[in-house]
Amino acid sequence: MKVKWNCFKLLLFWLTALTFLALKVDSRKRVKIGLHRNPEPIHQNIKNELKTLSIKHKLTVDDSTTVAPSKSETIDPGSGVARLGNLYNTEYFLSLGIGNPPQKQNVLIDTGSANLWVYSSKCPDTFKPCASQQKYNSSASTTYKALNATFSIQYGSNRDGEIIALSGFQSQDTVNIAGFSIKNQTFAEVTNAPEAAAFLKSEFVGIMGLGFSNIAIDNITPPFFNLVTQGLIKKAVFSIYLNRNGTNAINGGELILGGTDSGLYSGCLTYVPVSTPGYWQFTMKSAKVSGFSFCDNCEAILDVGTSLIVVPEKLLTSINQILGILDKNSSNSVFFVDCSRISDLPDFIFTIAHREFRLKSTDYVLRYGDTCVSGFTSLKGNTLLILGEVFLGVYYTVYDTFYKLIGIAPAVH
Repeated sequence: MKVKWNCFKLLLFWLTALTFLALKVDSRKRVKIGLHRNPEPIHQNIKNELKTLSIKHKLTVDDSTTVAPSKSETIDPGSGVARLGNLYNTEYFLSLGIGNPPQKQNVLIDTGSANLWVYSSKCPDTFKPCASQQKYNSSASTTYKALNATFSIQYGSNRDGEIIALSGFQSQDTVNIAGFSIKNQTFAEVTNAPEAAAFLKSEFVGIMGLGFSNIAIDNITPPFFNLVTQGLIKKAVFSIYLNRNGTNAINGGELILGGTDSGLYSGCLTYVPVSTPGYWQFTMKSAKVSGFSFCDNCEAILDVGTSLIVVPEKLLTSINQILGILDKNSSNSVFFVDCSRISDLPDFIFTIAHREFRLKSTDYVLRYGDTCVSGFTSLKGNTLLILGEVFLGVYYTVYDTFYKLIGIAPAVH
């Protein structure tokens, strides 16, 4: 599977679908999961919806005298926490600083790629993707180093067959993230990007890949691996916790660099080995719904850069039939379900390392006002089971680059 096959292209059509829904559903509300609704219209100015909230973890206690552990007591020593922003439950991004003094950049986190890129100040505002964006300006940084090398990356193609590609050049500078300063980090300054919804209607101005080094374009060392080699973190581990409470600038979850936070999950972590390093790929024992098995020792990946759960095309028809989708001939890979039937829909059961991980209908049905969308889709040519944010919002996940292990446990919300 080539590097350009990144599920980021799913984000492209998903945001396009959001635009479509805004026109179709008069009463459309801010994105929420399951049966919950929010009174603020999603089609209004996003900035007016962003609120500053603190993360609240509901921890089970035995009696009123028991005090929930503090953050310092539950997180691994030496770890750093990057707060995540959440847009529509389809984009999870963090703020990092590049250069000296640091220039703030919001970047999408993506476990399905391994490069860091941001928009360059050399990309003019006359070009739509760069217009009114926060851009990195190398001339304003005292630690910038020019590399005189070009850069290009492809994220597959859209429904019309047009290649989705970005290009620019490589640079080197200090990258500040979660309290750590990565020196001499090579990244890309993008000067050319497609005029697609994901680039025009988003809160991010770049992407930070969290995949293995071997899938990085031009063999550039990803930021996480530089955190390890520069001795900034003690453990070659990161973990991800996603909130599914709709658009929020800082309450979207956490990326923990250097370890885990036991306060964010319940029970024990279940570990499974990475089967093919590159993407966070593993062998899933089985996946079933209503007696229909759509995985038997199949290959699956965890991809925080993908909004939905992606199954091979030949299996989606059966899943859609079980869910009773309303638009069987959908041409945009977005499928609607009857909102009144959500409580009657079955659980999906994923068996990983001999443990069952369930998704209830309120987990995998996304509600937009009075319109409900299935969390399952397919991509042409894909043969993997891709667990995107619909799954990752329910389960806390750990990624160990040294031992090449993936850990999964129920998230505490």
